[in-house]
Amino acid sequence: MKLTDLAPPEGATHRKKIVGRGRSSGHGKTSTRGHNGQGQRSGEARRFGFEGGQTPLFRRLPKIHNFPQVKRRKWVSINLGTLNSLPAGTEINPETLVQHGILRQVSKSLRILGAGELKVALKIRAHHITQGAIDKISQAGGSYEVIQLEPRVRGRKPHGFVDQKKSVESKEQAPKADKEVSEVKEAKEPKEPKAPKATKEPKEPKEAKEPKEPKAKKSDDTEK
Repeated sequence: MKLTDLAPPEGATHRKKIVGRGRSSGHGKTSTRGHNGQGQRSGEARRFGFEGGQTPLFRRLPKIHNFPQVKRRKWVSINLGTLNSLPAGTEINPETLVQHGILRQVSKSLRILGAGELKVALKIRAHHITQGAIDKISQAGGSYEVIQLEPRVRGRKPHGFVDQKKSVESKEQAPKADKEVSEVKEAKEPKEPKAPKATKEPKEPKEAKEPKEPKAKKSDDTEK
């Protein structure tokens, strides 16, 4: 094979478009630029995404619903050299680091870096450990474990969605709460039983009154 045998594949190169050579070619007169306007002037340049003045596509899309905001993960990095002050054999995780005063609050994105020398054998549990840190941990006689988080479900939850884990936890906590309430009720002193109310004697029925006789009206002759 020689250099003269090399050639681009078919369709890779195209013939240059010839314009302004008469109307019969279809590319004459206006040279495929149309009539007077911005597109016919020399130096015409439209920015990317311009659609003639209407709202472009990249501005229309965010108005459509169901665009969840992407939550960025903020990593908390700790070097191995800062862990030499801890006693040997201690378990390192986000909770214990807060107890020892290395972290201010528990983090779900703990990263262990390999900067510094580790002189103590520790049991390290973190969400990410670099390869350099893993080598130094094994040389010091310690162990490591990567904490796996549950994958995040993006998008909206369907109608009627029930989280099975939360429902199971609530069911497990419900009987515990009932037991605690029952224990509290038992701890309280029982109240004295109330005395039964005295029954009232039935009243005697009243005698029916006799109807009064109607008074006789006086006639006009007697009044005179």
